[in-house]
Amino acid sequence: MKTLRALLEAVGIHDQRVPHDLSIQAICQDSRDCLPNSVFFAFSGLHTNGMLYVREAVRRGAVCVISEQPIDSEPEDQGFYSYTVSQGHTSFALMCAALHDNPQDKLSVIGVSGTDGKSTTCDYLYQMLKAHAVKVGVLTTVSMDDGSGKIDSPYRQSTPEPDQLQAFLARCVENQVSHVVLECTSHALSKQYDRLAGIAFSAAIITKVTSEHLEFHHSLEEYTNAKVNLVKALKEGGLLVTSTDNSRYETFTEALCDSCSAIILGKDIPMRIEFMGYQGVVVEIYGQHLPTPLLLPSLATNALLAAFTASHLLNKEPKSMLHLIPHLQPVKGRMHLIENKLGLRVIIDFAHTADAYEGVFSFAKRTSEGGDIIAVFGCAGERDSTKRPAMGKIANKYSSVIILTEEDPRREGNQAIFSDLRYLMHNPLCTVWEIEDRRMAIKKALSIALSGDTLLFLGKGHEKTIERAEGKIAWDELAQVQAALLEEEQRRECK
Repeated sequence: MKTLRALLEAVGIHDQRVPHDLSIQAICQDSRDCLPNSVFFAFSGLHTNGMLYVREAVRRGAVCVISEQPIDSEPEDQGFYSYTVSQGHTSFALMCAALHDNPQDKLSVIGVSGTDGKSTTCDYLYQMLKAHAVKVGVLTTVSMDDGSGKIDSPYRQSTPEPDQLQAFLARCVENQVSHVVLECTSHALSKQYDRLAGIAFSAAIITKVTSEHLEFHHSLEEYTNAKVNLVKALKEGGLLVTSTDNSRYETFTEALCDSCSAIILGKDIPMRIEFMGYQGVVVEIYGQHLPTPLLLPSLATNALLAAFTASHLLNKEPKSMLHLIPHLQPVKGRMHLIENKLGLRVIIDFAHTADAYEGVFSFAKRTSEGGDIIAVFGCAGERDSTKRPAMGKIANKYSSVIILTEEDPRREGNQAIFSDLRYLMHNPLCTVWEIEDRRMAIKKALSIALSGDTLLFLGKGHEKTIERAEGKIAWDELAQVQAALLEEEQRRECK
């Protein structure tokens, strides 16, 4: 257990009044989580302000409060120590790391960022390292392994808050993990939230970077610069791996320090990816012709990014990793093809950006063999609304039927989201319906589908909940689609 004095010193606060033996057992940013002898960080959030809950935190046992706004009374008067810092979230991350004895320093941490493909790329690298008997951990939107076995990620955020993240890294150390693959979101990398502060990365993988989260970052430049922070956090001798699919790769290479290096696939390493429909793409590289089970070219590119990163980490020739690509296992909710008795091509995918839509819908069109494309999707409420018209336009271009439905409407509500999605839908050959209940939307799509049609269920993928205005409801897209398929199969058999 760490003392308050040691934790304060870890974030640059030196206070001789603090007893040497005052131990801390928890660091919290939610007053309800405070325990006896804890530190409470009073952050200002989207919907409330932590300063309103200082007294509750102290009542529950907080002995120290840290905020970006001063607390009026002095510690002697209020019965707890209080400090004002300029970058509260950075201090929170560094203090959480110190509480767990800085586990990140005992691990080789690989960060993966980009707009789409982060979770799959993390998982591919995880699979490759495990294939070489590396004790490896992983934490993504989809899954987690702290060295005790792979499970579904328990966190709503792709990159969790520092208290959860550092506890995870500490378990990795306890379980004798040597390498950890982390999905790094733009929010986590931003200086505003700085959840990854204090972590020096051995390698950074950047997938394709396109527009996303502009409700937070305000511009593509600001969004890109947040992701560049991952490259700036590379340790000496670290490696950046990206590809020419990432049109902004030069922004990342320019941020490298002198001791770090970069591999740009498609520039430094010539390659070609051949589309083969449902047989999976074929990768040609180093004179090798590699058939893969991966349906989209972007998935193949991400697998190559993982292969070159793995070879660098293990000091092996890249060719020694390429043979693993044809044996990669799919990631839950990513281009998940569901078998059925109706003669339908049914795909679940997490696609939720315009670029991801272009990849999924163009694949569906190229493999449709004359059948219709029926798409069921929505878009997240209270998030980047600027991407919605482009998403709707792409879906409308390729589809015969679109059913707009809930994704995570939150308090924004579905109708405002549907209006944005419809804004550039001008294809008169595409029918557009609105069914707010996602379960009913899935059933409707299956009820109108004919043998040979392609059905795309987009936006939820692996996620376990739908966030409505009144709160979260449990959700499993795969289970819902499978149940609706079974019901539709039985209905048609009875006809």
